[in-house]
Amino acid sequence: MQKMRRIPALLAVLALGVLGLPSCSTNTQGDDASPVFLAASFDLLPLSTNVNSGAALQISTVTVRNILKIPGANPNQFLDVRLEGYTVTWTRLDGGRSLPPAEQWGGNVIVPVNGQSTLSNYPFLSSGALLRPPFDQLFPFNGGIDRDTNQATIRLRGEVVFFGRTLSGQTATGKGNFDMIFFYGSNAAQLAVPKNDGVFGARRLPSFVRNNLFLSGFAAIALR
Repeated sequence: MQKMRRIPALLAVLALGVLGLPSCSTNTQGDDASPVFLAASFDLLPLSTNVNSGAALQISTVTVRNILKIPGANPNQFLDVRLEGYTVTWTRLDGGRSLPPAEQWGGNVIVPVNGQSTLSNYPFLSSGALLRPPFDQLFPFNGGIDRDTNQATIRLRGEVVFFGRTLSGQTATGKGNFDMIFFYGSNAAQLAVPKNDGVFGARRLPSFVRNNLFLSGFAAIALR
């Protein structure tokens, strides 16, 4: 009988333990305990990148915002975020399979809560990566053609994850992405003119790239 009396007590303890477990977050702004999240926009995005430039892919202006997950919550300076860095991974937009490796970059910028900070000329692809697969295939001595697509251009999407901590020590993250055309130009300084939005396009590219895109059928979408 003494054992039987202990069973209900044990079940009560277990039930309290289950009730005390943290539940899974369904917060769409980030699955972490931080009351803020980061959002990024790429404001001055070049149309294309010459793999023969000898320079890293840099974006003139990237705006990072620090947003409260609960609108109307009381902001304070301890919710300012110190941006510690960001990771860039790539996906193909042209049906190819070969990808450049992910890269991580450091940062040391304070993003105020309910405010924003600007990253000027930050790198998103190293100069060394432009000499390795899949970009090396675009150089004339390697045939000048991407073997995955039989095209003279490579179209990628950069997926960027920004990470940092609030001044109170809580993790804060955010995501953004941008699209890019990579091509080979014999003149290392041959670059496309930047435009003021993040919409992917192919206007004002070098003529041989435009012709290649037209032959591939892409011009019907990108050249307007």
